[in-house]
Amino acid sequence: MIANRLLKLWRVLLRCACWLAALVAFVYLCIYVSDAHTRATRAPNCRWNLVSNPDNAPYSARFCYLTKGEILLRIHDGVDRRIAKRHYAYSDLARFYWEPNGLDYISDDRGSFIELPPTLLDRLRAKLP
Repeated sequence: MIANRLLKLWRVLLRCACWLAALVAFVYLCIYVSDAHTRATRAPNCRWNLVSNPDNAPYSARFCYLTKGEILLRIHDGVDRRIAKRHYAYSDLARFYWEPNGLDYISDDRGSFIELPPTLLDRLRAKLP
């Protein structure tokens, strides 16, 4: 009798966890679609700024201000193929710094580092809209 109740409780908890996971995935998907729409509509009309690379490494980086408070950064390899991209929120001017093994973005509230050569995940994300 207690075993049946525990089994039913376990099934209810498992079902709730599945629904919660689906809801979280749906919210993240909605946020991604909204960001992808912003990138797709604003990036073609953007004025791209080159991040100077003093070492003339095989990588180049460009960024643009999509909207007030949003930056799109793209990193290209030597043959101008996009290998990484990031979408940042900012509160002041963009500050990018080349490091020996990557590109660093520093903001007032946080920083971000893109490793070069980029990871497989960065390469796959660069292909998404």
